[in-house]
Amino acid sequence: MLYTEPHAGTLPITQVIAQAHHLVAIVAYEIDAPEILDAIRGAVRHGVTVQVIIAPHPQGRPVGWARAEFRRLVAAGAQVRWSPYRFTHHYAREHARYLIDDDGHGPGLISDANLTRHALTHGRDMLWLSHEPTVIRALAEVFDADWTRQHVGAVPRRILMVSPSKSRPLARLLSQPGAVDLESRKFGYLPRVIHALEHKGREARVILPASLSAYDHGNLKSMLHAGVQVRYLRDLTPHGTVIAGNTLGFIGSQNLSWSSLHSSRDVGIILHGRSTAPLRAEFDRDWRRASPVA
Repeated sequence: MLYTEPHAGTLPITQVIAQAHHLVAIVAYEIDAPEILDAIRGAVRHGVTVQVIIAPHPQGRPVGWARAEFRRLVAAGAQVRWSPYRFTHHYAREHARYLIDDDGHGPGLISDANLTRHALTHGRDMLWLSHEPTVIRALAEVFDADWTRQHVGAVPRRILMVSPSKSRPLARLLSQPGAVDLESRKFGYLPRVIHALEHKGREARVILPASLSAYDHGNLKSMLHAGVQVRYLRDLTPHGTVIAGNTLGFIGSQNLSWSSLHSSRDVGIILHGRSTAPLRAEFDRDWRRASPVA
């Protein structure tokens, strides 16, 4: 089931937390939404263990912000750990956002949204609620690996798109038959992704934030020349990447940048068949209010 921000607010997240019977596992780049902290307190009061992994150095935050965030979560009753050390420097971050209930036996929520009040009220983000056992178990394995400072094995990577990885899986999604839509926060120099879109030409539509950097804007030139349709969204900013095609879709925290795909921890889900229809419907809404690239 698809939820979109800022319309859904915190409800999808707080509902998943409230449904847990034994354990809630949360991975978030950052958390400060009061409603989510309240939901964590409520779960703990009902005897549910809440485990949270957060990033120690979220980009753009002042010194001490993450430690205050850590203390708030502990005060709410959560067990909190920083992301593994290998995901704590400037070019490698704990950037995934997902929740799972009861060690993979309840629902799971995969998101590209930060769990902050600002992101959930001003961001253009999408969340996918899954009840598919194989997906939930794969998320649980990724969480357990990061919680215990181990490496993620091969099994979850067959079900989910888990970074660090390569750009090839995203390029394959963009190369599926028929028209394809892409919405992302960044557009770094990723030759496989660029070539896949160039090959699509006018069958490809791309939405990027109006705040896109000059460097990323420069990476659009060959695509625009190939006929790819590109528009800028000015009022809302996505935090991850969404792909919608005729047969395959994708929602993930991955950004289209070398560091996100090759160095950072990101998680996304590939959707099949009818599940892609709501993604395209949401993309169409954004497309209508976005502005063509000059």
